[in-house]
Amino acid sequence: MPSSLWTVWAWLMVALGGISIGAGIVGGILAPTVLLDIVSFWPLAAIPLIAGIVLWRRRSSKLGAVPPLLLLSFVMLVVVLHLIGWSKLPSAAGDLIGPSAADVSEVSMTVSLPGALAIREGDGPLYVVRLARSGGSLGVPEALESSVDGTMDVDIHQRDGGRWFRTNAWSAVLNGGPMWTLDLSSPSLDVDLNGLNVGSAMVDGGGSVVAGASTSTISVTGSFTIEVPSGAKVEVYGSADVPGSWASTDDGFQSPGQGSSIVIDVTEGSHVVIKER
Repeated sequence: MPSSLWTVWAWLMVALGGISIGAGIVGGILAPTVLLDIVSFWPLAAIPLIAGIVLWRRRSSKLGAVPPLLLLSFVMLVVVLHLIGWSKLPSAAGDLIGPSAADVSEVSMTVSLPGALAIREGDGPLYVVRLARSGGSLGVPEALESSVDGTMDVDIHQRDGGRWFRTNAWSAVLNGGPMWTLDLSSPSLDVDLNGLNVGSAMVDGGGSVVAGASTSTISVTGSFTIEVPSGAKVEVYGSADVPGSWASTDDGFQSPGQGSSIVIDVTEGSHVVIKER
């Protein structure tokens, strides 16, 4: 292919990349903050610009495709960093970083969200709530905190993030040290309690819950799949679909497991499927 056609092809790829990013934002695949992230890397954009000026002054057409390919690589690099949630980018400004977990023994946390919410255990601060790097109608997380003698109450809700900080999901990482009391409401919950000390968890809406070995009580309203450790003693109060080896009781069901109980309290009208893992 002649060098001039390579140059045209390279600039067409740049244009296609820009159109794809725009379509991704309009379609909700990408969050609008990807544009802020790209602009924040503007010093790197000087590299293809300088290369283009040098090649133009030398009247070199053989390497004319180099500047647009460098520009395309620069943009794609920023998009990848955006999608993996690199904390140094402007898009990370919408994430919520909680206080230190030191000297906190008990936490009561309430999160009510009209969008997808994931909960996991992790190290670091008491809690971290991150925005998914995809577009949507949700705002950014904001917390109201109060604490007394090592006990903390945390109410996390959304606030308007403007035209830039909009997403379709949050993910929260909770420190595994304190005892947690959770009140979670979302139409799409993905809750993994492994590694967390959970005195009680109330879930409302729909989705899935993975109970950990240190989970005490789960109160369920809505449609959920709940996974419990194989061999654990589980007591179910209310109606649920349970493994065939479990026994019926006057109030619900009980597993044949031994040890401390995981109590699952099912609200009337809810649909709950319980599985062993």
